[in-house]
Amino acid sequence: MELLSTSYSVAVFVSFCMPRKEAFFISMGGEDVLRRPEKEQLVSELTEEFKGASLVLFTDFTGLSVAQMTKLRRALRERFGNDARLTVVKNTLLRMALKDAEYDVEHEKVFFGPTAVLYVKAGDPVEAIKVFYNFVKENKGTPVCKGLYLEKKFFAGEQLEDLSKLPSREQLLAMVVGGIQGPIRGLVNSLAGVLRSVLYALNAIKEKKENQ
Repeated sequence: MELLSTSYSVAVFVSFCMPRKEAFFISMGGEDVLRRPEKEQLVSELTEEFKGASLVLFTDFTGLSVAQMTKLRRALRERFGNDARLTVVKNTLLRMALKDAEYDVEHEKVFFGPTAVLYVKAGDPVEAIKVFYNFVKENKGTPVCKGLYLEKKFFAGEQLEDLSKLPSREQLLAMVVGGIQGPIRGLVNSLAGVLRSVLYALNAIKEKKENQ
């Protein structure tokens, strides 16, 4: 079984955005094949992607085979088309892109070791979390979630299971439609309020656990 490299002397950038457009850069002995202008362009492109992302999830892909990565990519593509992307990228470039996109990048655990990032540009981010979590369960805990940003709020990897149990956008809509009789604007505002309340509650639980 062919495994993705996790060597710290070899950094591989693999874009799983399009099946036939997979780009690689390899760093051997500390010297990157990508030149500085190319790195700057990559960071710029990732920054723009992250600015509009509703979900940015980080995972350690150690032990994951190429076939398994392809299977996960396929599951995401079937649900989101090109609006959900899975990319293996060097931590330094990833951190720069997130910082430029105005994310809180003080979570050191995310930027340690091999990192693949899953981000959703359009569609339901909770649904993407469910797809990823189900894949992890099927593969006996692989890959490991390091952490994630949901609507730019950071959650630890240990909270993945809890987040996967959130109602999807369609379920939230059904809940709101069933409980509200009013204009469309009120419906949309109520739906957004429900999602914000759930996120704030989860964040409060996370902070309480950290302070214990």
